Amino acid sequence: MTPRAWSRVALLIVVTVIVQVGVINGLVLEGAHPDLFLLVAIVAGLTAGPQRGAMIGFVVGLVADLFVLTPFGLSSLVFVLVAFGVGATASLPGGRAPNSFRITIAVAGSIAGTLLFTGIGALIGQPHLPRAQLFSVLAVVAIANAVLVIPAGSLMSWAVNIGPASRDLAAVRGGSAVR
Repeated sequence: MTPRAWSRVALLIVVTVIVQVGVINGLVLEGAHPDLFLLVAIVAGLTAGPQRGAMIGFVVGLVADLFVLTPFGLSSLVFVLVAFGVGATASLPGGRAPNSFRITIAVAGSIAGTLLFTGIGALIGQPHLPRAQLFSVLAVVAIANAVLVIPAGSLMSWAVNIGPASRDLAAVRGGSAVR
């Protein structure tokens, strides 16, 4: 990625921090709130491909780790895995409706990311959520990310500067193309 693309990604991450910490964390439903950091990792994988998406997921995870009370690096690990998995899935050949595919991937990535975060946290001795609250977190994060994946994907496309024609070509080749 070019320095210009990284500066746009940095701007997108700063806006994500402001919205997540300033607004979204106050929107609590059944003890859970949406996770925009995870959404950015998901759309990075969808938009930039597995390798670049994983790099962006790592950076987003480092920033997210500044705002959670878990070991530093846990979010980075989870977001790298989710972004890479989403990017690898998105680069598989096959015809699909773009918006429904993005929504499905957002739901699957949100569930996978939340379960990975909780599972790895439990493995390293972090307190885990009660089962009822875990289902609430899964539902809130998955639904919010499904609703927001289309506009977030547009913002990430702008950030990494991938045009529609080069994105289609990148999906055919199994990677990502940056102008």
